Amino acid sequence: MTRQEFEHIAKTLRPRLLTVGRAFFGDNDTAEDIAQETLMRLWLLQERIDLQIGVEPLAIRMAKNLCVSEWRKRQTRQAVSLVQEAVASETISQQLEARDDVALLRSAISRLAPTEQRLFRMRHELEMELAEITAVTGIGPRSISAILSTAKRKLLEMTKKKGGSR
Repeated sequence: MTRQEFEHIAKTLRPRLLTVGRAFFGDNDTAEDIAQETLMRLWLLQERIDLQIGVEPLAIRMAKNLCVSEWRKRQTRQAVSLVQEAVASETISQQLEARDDVALLRSAISRLAPTEQRLFRMRHELEMELAEITAVTGIGPRSISAILSTAKRKLLEMTKKKGGSR
């Protein structure tokens, strides 16, 4: 097929290809893309196309296949986008919830007795061992364990009341 033959065929096929794209998507821009892609592929195959068999059925089939491929790509992109949005909103929700939890815990710690606060912070914020706390405070390890246990129970009760069903 010569270049002139192809140009003639392209001019006659283009309106039909646009119709296929519009029928599938209802969108002139996408229909134009489908028509252009089909004509480009026909140009690449021009040496192998037998003009006596007919180019139009081949072009229509190619356009329909391109429409289906484009539709699948869009469905995949949409699904990926929805998953990304869900993950992002879940992450944001988790971050906000974690901040709320930290604020609630800090508030509850501030309402503990001064000794309970100090021992709780030494053990859980400074990550000190019982022996180290004993050395710093002069309080026995059993007493520290009992005070910490009481403080944890109080914190649990305070956070349940404020935090609802956490």
